Amino acid sequence: MSLPKVSVIIVNYNGKALLEKCLESLSKVNYENFEIIVVDNNSTDGSIELVTKNYPSIILLKLNSNKGFAEPNNIGAKIANGKYLLFLNNDTIVTPSFISEMVQVIENDKKIAICQSLLLKPDASIDSSGDFIDHLGVVYNSTKKTDEIREISSARGASMLIRKNIFDILEGFDEKFYVSFEDVDLGWRTWMIGYKVILTPKSIVYHIGSQTIKNKKPEIAFHGFKNQLSMKITNFEPSMAIRNTLLFFIHYGFRELKIWFDYKIKGTTTLTATDYENKIAEKPSFKIITKSIFWIISNPKYLLKKQRQIRFSRKVSTEALMKMNIITNRIQ
Repeated sequence: MSLPKVSVIIVNYNGKALLEKCLESLSKVNYENFEIIVVDNNSTDGSIELVTKNYPSIILLKLNSNKGFAEPNNIGAKIANGKYLLFLNNDTIVTPSFISEMVQVIENDKKIAICQSLLLKPDASIDSSGDFIDHLGVVYNSTKKTDEIREISSARGASMLIRKNIFDILEGFDEKFYVSFEDVDLGWRTWMIGYKVILTPKSIVYHIGSQTIKNKKPEIAFHGFKNQLSMKITNFEPSMAIRNTLLFFIHYGFRELKIWFDYKIKGTTTLTATDYENKIAEKPSFKIITKSIFWIISNPKYLLKKQRQIRFSRKVSTEALMKMNIITNRIQ
């Protein structure tokens, strides 16, 4: 029986040193039926020359500008020949069996649409064992150690395998997101149409993390905050979207006020790693929050269109997802 083809899609922007290590690790993968597509965001650091000179079998797409994360991955997916798409960050080092472990699991359950590798930091501590969405639509990263396959709210785009037909049904990553939380949005929408997202802990990938975006913190903070607001508006049912967005701002405001009070009055702070989405996104300034709200107000047609599309395709309600612990009140 032949192995299903997997299309590995890597988006790169001036990440030559990282990309070289990633591609070297991919050359040692024991899965025999996969292709590699590199989508380059107009790099100027020799990344393109690296691929063309040393990896002639790789499909290279050269874009004329930096288009972020969502759109380049969608561009790569359109030319992919695989039954499965495997989105992989350029700042990862893969292990030989990382593809075969995910394919084995997803092939055995037609209801599984997305698998995430267990992401480890270079020191082998856990970087991510899946993301979870709470009842207000806030996203938390889990670093729980587990050896068991488990359901998660969404998979990290650093190493995510998805059925191509499901990716096409969902119309891919939301390109309005540009960068940040597009993988969460995709996972959330996957659950709503009746499919599952899981962590495959035997698929191991080392993730350096945030290398391509480290010099763009204000921009990432803006996209992170406006994308979270966007998801609440489109992915919750309309009445719940309004309520949860208001509750989020009340909760966020009180939390920030308490942090300010503790710091200014008491001389202490209770801020911890979990106080802002477990550091999934950069903490936004008041200016960025205002800019994000203005973006939401300025894009009603997009938000309403997406909300309607989700409503018509939805098979699983938020209430049902809460009962399944996919929308949860605590970090898993």
